[in-house]
Amino acid sequence: MADDDLTPPAKRNVKNLTAFLAELEPGDAVVATFTTERYGVFAVRGLVTQSQSMAAFALGSHPLDANKKPQKALQLLRTYHSAERQAADEALDQAPSTFAQVSHGDLVRVTFAENAYGVFDISGVAVHSSVDDSILVGSWIASTAGAVAPRVRSIELLEPAGEHALAVPREITSWGNEAAADV
Repeated sequence: MADDDLTPPAKRNVKNLTAFLAELEPGDAVVATFTTERYGVFAVRGLVTQSQSMAAFALGSHPLDANKKPQKALQLLRTYHSAERQAADEALDQAPSTFAQVSHGDLVRVTFAENAYGVFDISGVAVHSSVDDSILVGSWIASTAGAVAPRVRSIELLEPAGEHALAVPREITSWGNEAAADV
């Protein structure tokens, strides 16, 4: 995943996002960058799925569009090229399962495997929830009470808290209305 994927543009280009979405098909390999208050900036890399009931695209459960219009939290969308995919797949296949211990504010990459969405990874700032002692990245639970979540294939610490330039979201102290969350 390119460093640029965690740097959203100063101004969101809705026209380019809409054009990209118009050409998108299920199974396309893409990287999508999102920005939300709860999870900060995060990038999801994987294969696009399409909800037949909602007629919308998703990447690792994160909606990309509604009626072919980009989701509000979507900032960037780009093709995930075959050379990048091959390098990532080889690294994942060759490395033993790694589960770095992470804390709130660490910059991480977590690889998930979920039947509905396939294998995908999310890079972003780890957010701690004191509600259930979980560590999340981009709304997906990486661990709870120190135990790695069942869908996690690997957790990679990219940079510890305080050593990266990304804003660190607040710790989650209440789930509140999660249904109203951006992503």
